[in-house]
Amino acid sequence: MAKPAEAVVEDQTTDSLPDEGVDGDKLFLRQLKEEEIRAKLDEFAKELARVKDLRDAH
Repeated sequence: MAKPAEAVVEDQTTDSLPDEGVDGDKLFLRQLKEEEIRAKLDEFAKELARVKDLRDAH
C-alpha cells in the first residue's frame, strides 16, 4: 500500500520583505519599486494575451 504524502504548508504570516526595522524612506522606496514591478508585469501580461490572440486567429 502507498504511503500518503505529507502536505507542505508555507507560513503566510511572514512577508518576503519584512517591514520591521525599515525606516519610512526605505519603505516608501520599496513600495514604489513594487508598484513599478506590478505595472511592468501587468503590461507584460497584456502583451502576452495580445500575442496569444493573434496566434490563435491564424
